[in-house]
Amino acid sequence: MKKKRTLFLDLNGIGTTVMASATLLRGVLGLKDGAQPPGLLRGSATARTLYAHLQDFNQRLSYVRDWRDAFCRSPVLDATVCDMNNLIHLGACMLRVRAYDLIVVSHVAAGDDMSLISRIAPFLAKRSCPIVVFLGNEYDLLDQKLEFCRAIDADFLCSQLPMAAAEYLYGELGGTRILAAPHALNPSVYFPQGAQRDIDVGFVGDIYWPFVGDRERTDLIEYFERHGGERGIRCDIRAGRSSRMPRGEWAAFLNRCRTLIGAESGTYYLNEKGALLDRARSYNLKQNQAASFEDVFEKFFAGVPRGVSGKSISSRHFEAIGTKTCQILIEGSYNGILKANEHYIPVRSDLSNLDEAIRALRDEAFCSEVAERAFGLAMSGHTYDHRVAGIVSRVL
Repeated sequence: MKKKRTLFLDLNGIGTTVMASATLLRGVLGLKDGAQPPGLLRGSATARTLYAHLQDFNQRLSYVRDWRDAFCRSPVLDATVCDMNNLIHLGACMLRVRAYDLIVVSHVAAGDDMSLISRIAPFLAKRSCPIVVFLGNEYDLLDQKLEFCRAIDADFLCSQLPMAAAEYLYGELGGTRILAAPHALNPSVYFPQGAQRDIDVGFVGDIYWPFVGDRERTDLIEYFERHGGERGIRCDIRAGRSSRMPRGEWAAFLNRCRTLIGAESGTYYLNEKGALLDRARSYNLKQNQAASFEDVFEKFFAGVPRGVSGKSISSRHFEAIGTKTCQILIEGSYNGILKANEHYIPVRSDLSNLDEAIRALRDEAFCSEVAERAFGLAMSGHTYDHRVAGIVSRVL
């Protein structure tokens, strides 16, 4: 069977310098990551800056590369990856937009900045094939993302949210079919390495801003950070804003951990189709970054009933599962995939059963059983290859 010609629209970084580097050095000169300026240009600050931007800006966002790799690995697709910052390649792809059998807009192409993808919307609207749009940071820039989907008459929108939340946010896109596309496991990167697990409880990741509307995850992280040692628990807690690792380092860290702590990603407050969260975010990030959780909660969320929940399973959960690292998680639905006491050790949102969870994490045999069940679940139907195969079967 002839493979389907597929255009995968990617975005490696944001900004005019990134775009100049990608267009001039990659597009015109054909250079690769890590290339150095020739001798005559090494004295130029501009040249050094451009060459320094020849790198993978998404290396700390494992899921971005995992989704892309799975599309490229699909046995039914002949995928061309286009970094939209490379205007030479982007222009060539847009000129032959009708030649493709499928177009995929990645999470980063329609994520934190919609300016570039919106500019090429008129070209994408002239395609003669289905287009599948993944949205990154689904509550952010929602109006722009909905407008983009309308402008290109998107055939399919893939959401990592539970379907009730996705339909609530995107249901007004009448001609667009919404597909469930939660993150998954890349077993070629995240697998047991046989390392000695010298960390009882680990965590590496961001501390959520107050505008998210709850601090359950933060409370769990801070408990082990402050009290783990005094309870005889070997902890390695690396929490902070933008605290992430490249995926190889992250996989090695997971293999050192007996357990990992965490929670569902996202917010409980999708009220007003994300408008409430937008107001809280704008205040917290643009007006008062030093605001406490209590200040932001009182200003925006106190007394407001939780609407449709945007809490969802994340790639981080599957990455731990792949390395057979048992997880201690705030109780939740996890897109209906993970079940408490079967695939993870549950902790109530108020931490009231934390002593029980700590007794469970000390039981190495029990932790191994939980990790094995979660691993078997992921390998049976929740890898990125499974996700892509499911999407392609519905789209083509």
